Amino acid sequence: MNVKEHESLKLKTTMHIGGSARYYAELKTKSDVEEAWQFARKKKVPLLVLGAGSNTIFADSLINALVVRIVADHLSVDGNRVEVEVGRSVGYIVNALAQHDLDLSALTGIPGTLGGALFGNAGQGPKGFWIGHFVESVTAFLDGSWRTFPKEECAFSYRDSVFKYSPSPIILWSAHLAPPSRPQEEITQEIRSLLTKRQGTQPFRMTAGSCFKALSDGTPAWQIIDQAQLRGFRVGGVETSPKHANFLVNTGDATYADAFNLVQIIRRKTGAPLELEMRLIDETGRVLT
Repeated sequence: MNVKEHESLKLKTTMHIGGSARYYAELKTKSDVEEAWQFARKKKVPLLVLGAGSNTIFADSLINALVVRIVADHLSVDGNRVEVEVGRSVGYIVNALAQHDLDLSALTGIPGTLGGALFGNAGQGPKGFWIGHFVESVTAFLDGSWRTFPKEECAFSYRDSVFKYSPSPIILWSAHLAPPSRPQEEITQEIRSLLTKRQGTQPFRMTAGSCFKALSDGTPAWQIIDQAQLRGFRVGGVETSPKHANFLVNTGDATYADAFNLVQIIRRKTGAPLELEMRLIDETGRVLT
């Protein structure tokens, strides 16, 4: 494991906001994972896992943490059973499995890596399909040892999993998936249709994806934001996208403070119990809620 100091994080997130990590490393092997865990303990700093940075905004200052990115991305297929390491992008997995007549088209257009998708149970809305629907088990490193979580222990629910609530740093490593079978032609057609729909309704540039979860009754966050007339509302260099009100967009010179302040304004003006779907991480390495 090669640890870098004061590594810039700005271009490692899709919203292009952030300062630098006190320590940064890319993990390719299980030995790298074990070494990173020991390193963070020795330096007495938080260990933060960054996937493709598609739902993360870091503070603009020095983040006092070891930030790691999992780059292991092996994928193997045996019948309808799939094993894949978490550094592989969700988009790649969806398209690669279609070649084997395996259908994960419901996850089309989801940015980021498998690791981030598992952590936040990424997918469609409250009544749709999520990555958790297709999981058999997840392998992770926790408290100095490797552990396999069967699906029932992952506690997947809408944008949630047991991994979010680990009292100790947890590093997801791989998953066994069991997608349903379907003819490749049908899957490909569905992928194209869903991509076209997403491209017409969501921004894909300089954004951290969906900002808030839907409410507990299923009401989408964009609807709440629209009702408060905050579509296109701007604070500094960050605005709610005119294309989709639940997406925050960097208009060119955005800061962490802009994003943080806009989140607080939306919550105050809507008066709704909006929970964050994206991660706002301050200079201490703490993930804000």
